[in-house]
Amino acid sequence: MTRQVLKFCCVSINVFLLERKLFMKRLLAIALALALVMIMVAACGNDDTTAPDATEPSTDATGNRAVRLASHNAVLEGNPYRVRYEADIQEAAAAASAHGFDVSYASFVSNWDPATEASQIQNSINEGFDIILVNPVASTGLDPIIERAQEAGIIWINADVVYLSTAVEILNIATDQYYLGYRTGTYAGEVLGRGARVVMLQAMPGVSANEDRQAGFQQAILEQGLEVVASESHNWDPALSTQVMTEILNTGVEFDGVLVSQVAENALAAFEITGRPLPRFMGFNDTGAWMQQMIELNRDERVMDFIVLSNPPGVGASALNFGLNMMLGRELRTDIFDDPSIRSILLPSDFSFTYDNMWDYEELAFSMSPGDAYTYWLTVDEVNERFFVQ
Repeated sequence: MTRQVLKFCCVSINVFLLERKLFMKRLLAIALALALVMIMVAACGNDDTTAPDATEPSTDATGNRAVRLASHNAVLEGNPYRVRYEADIQEAAAAASAHGFDVSYASFVSNWDPATEASQIQNSINEGFDIILVNPVASTGLDPIIERAQEAGIIWINADVVYLSTAVEILNIATDQYYLGYRTGTYAGEVLGRGARVVMLQAMPGVSANEDRQAGFQQAILEQGLEVVASESHNWDPALSTQVMTEILNTGVEFDGVLVSQVAENALAAFEITGRPLPRFMGFNDTGAWMQQMIELNRDERVMDFIVLSNPPGVGASALNFGLNMMLGRELRTDIFDDPSIRSILLPSDFSFTYDNMWDYEELAFSMSPGDAYTYWLTVDEVNERFFVQ
């Protein structure tokens, strides 16, 4: 009897152990199955449209699309136009938040050195900027760098200086520089008369903005029958403008007017330095200092004719807003290029004044700081409505 009980007990224990072993195996299988399900659920969760996708544009805390902007300038310090150009870009970058963009801005200045410019732009490509705005040192010579930027998916826009190479396809946003020279020369001829002798102070030979402007000056000089008796370049440098005008005055050459490609208030300073009498005409420029000086000079009587023409530094901000429209996937119209071979859009000068209507602009002139330049720029919506397919 005892042996039978013992045998029974042993069998029962073996059965219990076997069942426990099978139970543990089942439990382990269930646990593994649950773990697999959780992994699959997690994996499926990554396909949810609300989750971030590595291929989608990054956004900031407000949901705005992050855009990195690099502005490359030939010169900045001491140049009122260039200072305002950069300020306008920064204002346009801030305003882009209303259109769903968070634009971070970085500025680079080459100081007219092509090698420095090329190196700075290449660094911007390497760092992955989304938009590169370039006011180039020269109107050619950047083709290989432009191609590298485009291969990297970067939007490249030239601002203010038209890039003349047809081997690459980029967008050029600039002011109609020919008009500025032609309008100034034509008005000088109207107030001075045929046969008047003029000094020509151009900006920087070889730069497309200057070459286009000089073409306008030369056409007007020809049409108005003016005689150029002295010519120099000031490179858009205020100190150099005063220097070259002083040197011309010290030669004793006689003339009736001065055609000057901006920095006119600096050329005007040379007359006070030398004690020479003022010419009958001088222009053009668009700074607060020039406007204020002309109004004060002629406040009581017509002392010297002049012209103010806007050469808007906001062309860079307008260029940025072209780029933002492109990032929104909008398509440029094909009929808006002033020069289709180089995809060039020329924005107009939007105001001018002379002695005859200067009182209409007195409030504007004295609302500006002397070192500031008059400006305007097109908003994202204005660029879209005027230049993109609707």
